[in-house]
Amino acid sequence: MNKIISLSTLLMALLLLSCEGGDWLDVKRYNADVMPQSMADLQAIMDNPFAVNLRYPVLGQIGSDDVYIPDDRLNSASAYERNAYIWAKDIFQGTASPEFTNPNEKITYANIVLERLPQAGQSTAAEATNLKGQALFLRSFATYQLAQLFCKTYQAESAQNDPGLQLRPSSDPNLTATRSTVQQTYQRILDDALEASSLLPAHQPYATRPTAAAAHGLLAKVYLVMGRFGDALTHSDLALQAYPDLLDFNSEIIQPSATYRFPVFDASRLNPEIIFFAESMGVASIDPGRQIIYMDTVLTGSYQNNDLRRTLFFRPGTQGRLQHVGRYTGNARTFCGIATNELLLISAECHARTGNPTAAISQLNKLLKKRFKEGTFIELDAQDADSTLNLVLFERRKELVFNGQTRWEDLRRLSKERPGKLMRHANGLNYELLPGDKRYVLPFPDLEIQLSGIAQNPR
Repeated sequence: MNKIISLSTLLMALLLLSCEGGDWLDVKRYNADVMPQSMADLQAIMDNPFAVNLRYPVLGQIGSDDVYIPDDRLNSASAYERNAYIWAKDIFQGTASPEFTNPNEKITYANIVLERLPQAGQSTAAEATNLKGQALFLRSFATYQLAQLFCKTYQAESAQNDPGLQLRPSSDPNLTATRSTVQQTYQRILDDALEASSLLPAHQPYATRPTAAAAHGLLAKVYLVMGRFGDALTHSDLALQAYPDLLDFNSEIIQPSATYRFPVFDASRLNPEIIFFAESMGVASIDPGRQIIYMDTVLTGSYQNNDLRRTLFFRPGTQGRLQHVGRYTGNARTFCGIATNELLLISAECHARTGNPTAAISQLNKLLKKRFKEGTFIELDAQDADSTLNLVLFERRKELVFNGQTRWEDLRRLSKERPGKLMRHANGLNYELLPGDKRYVLPFPDLEIQLSGIAQNPR
């Protein structure tokens, strides 16, 4: 425990240092002075929540069509949150970008563990294998988060030429990296997650450590974004075989009158749906207590009367506007991890897309039966593939609202298939985001451009 505390203190110091200069590469760190030496040191890094489980991006959610910010609340958000809300061309305007910084720090921690693991002694082969799997999962998961914001959505016909992320070669932030392609970025994500799935154990003592099922769940998310539906189905079902349980929304552990309806996360998996726990940054606009962001009324009006999500996910805020409070974190931050409900919906979508609407509806019924007031749910019947797909995507939006940046990811990946423009009215001005718009890709922070010399994303 003392070893974990000392490593946690060290990591916190590095995190604080990284904030002082304005961005992740603005501080020259001397890793040799603080480099962990033992297997216990490396596991302490992977057990540090700031390195692995906390502070994931949330700007995509703010830019999605699930939410709106009324004019009387817009100025209560930070400048970069306001810019994300109206899809401004220059979101960060020279300031630091935690959406870029935080995942890159996690990649650094993963690289430290991978680099030091061969030299760390006093371990069994199983311990080393497990630790390597954890680090590869973290690097894949953080890279995936970056890809959903800072490069184009994956398109097989252009991925070889579309600019991707910087795939950092080591934990040394003084070593700059050029931009890869989108194809190379996704290949790194897949390679790391696939290897992690073969190294990680079936179970971990805590849901803050990834399992093989978590890696399969991540692969399902990645393949879905890539449009590789057969592969997404394979990996979603592998994860569901290990973690099939759903949380019954009639359960006593849910408190409909509490500020946050779902229990505060417990590493012992009080909520059986949580396979791997991760949560977002705590930014002003997503905090219900700040009364800034509210829910789209078309979305909130789409839940049936006996659908418990209607009251468990939302509560009235000022002037009767609805806020989202149904968060698997049990607090003001949003859940960003891997969970059974999303995997069931991935499985359902992929069944619908690969010509098996009966299996798709079966997966959807499993989920919805646990969402309706007990004894009121009438099972859905299979329809043709297109109608079934429409239904699955409709339920996906309703179920995964404020689940990381899922809605933003869906808007990006479905923009060609289901084109539609997003519209905002803010402070007397109208804003539009058209399908395939360049603003679906965030700009890199100015400091990153200055230090690395990489090309900026066109806006």
